[in-house]
Amino acid sequence: MTTHETGIWRSLNEYEAALWGLVVPSMLADTVLTYYGIERGLAEGNPIARFGLEQFGYGALGALKIFALAIGLVGRALLPEGYTAVVPLGLAIPWTIASVINATLIVTAT
Repeated sequence: MTTHETGIWRSLNEYEAALWGLVVPSMLADTVLTYYGIERGLAEGNPIARFGLEQFGYGALGALKIFALAIGLVGRALLPEGYTAVVPLGLAIPWTIASVINATLIVTAT
């Protein structure tokens, strides 16, 4: 791969620490808003998370988040150095989107 093709990842890697700083707040927001929504009668949309909630309760939410984080850290260790910033992006973006969806559902349902 040429330098030009990897340029965006090299630029993102300069901000990898800051990107990891987005992972925890987005994960917490998704978890808290999911809990809040379920307590107010909304349903979990993710079938895997819904199964975990039905079988194991709210602890399943935390376990799923920790599992996703662990997979991300393992994946980061396997990636070439110039591409590791994709991991915090791959975790923070979906959790942020889920948080916005959760907040929207909570606001419109009340």
